[in-house]
Amino acid sequence: MEGERDGRVVVTLHENFVREHIRYTDRRTGEEREFNQARVPSGTVVGGTDYGGWEFTPLSAGPSALRGERWRDLPLPADRQVLLRRSVLDAEGNPVLGEDGRRVRESARVDPAELRDAIVEGRRRWAREHSQGRALGTRASEAREGSRGIAGDARQAREQGGRGQWDE
Repeated sequence: MEGERDGRVVVTLHENFVREHIRYTDRRTGEEREFNQARVPSGTVVGGTDYGGWEFTPLSAGPSALRGERWRDLPLPADRQVLLRRSVLDAEGNPVLGEDGRRVRESARVDPAELRDAIVEGRRRWAREHSQGRALGTRASEAREGSRGIAGDARQAREQGGRGQWDE
């Protein structure tokens, strides 16, 4: 199946959802270490629960082999569930603090293949909702026409010696 290699499930996310090489000092050894953190995109529904905004820590992250360098491949062990975590928020959206003064966090475990499939389905759903029923070629033509119009307005203003809307 797509996204599975050598007993691993590969989740692919845009770089905006992945923080790489976060440095920290190990409390026990004092050693400098790094970890990666990924945030699940909103609209990712697994088993009827939307896990959008929940986070997990993949062991490695690298440029996607199929989608290019702005996307990250996150290989996850296929035989272990992924631990998703998030801070508990109050009605106003502020983190709830426990008696020890630390944030209260909730966690859930999901199957990595189900998580990958839900992310892919959420991405497809988003693309359908935002395409507005227009084909890619149509949207590209409209963008080119708009660019030409803006460039023409600026050129016309320069020729007349005035300042255009974008020259301020």
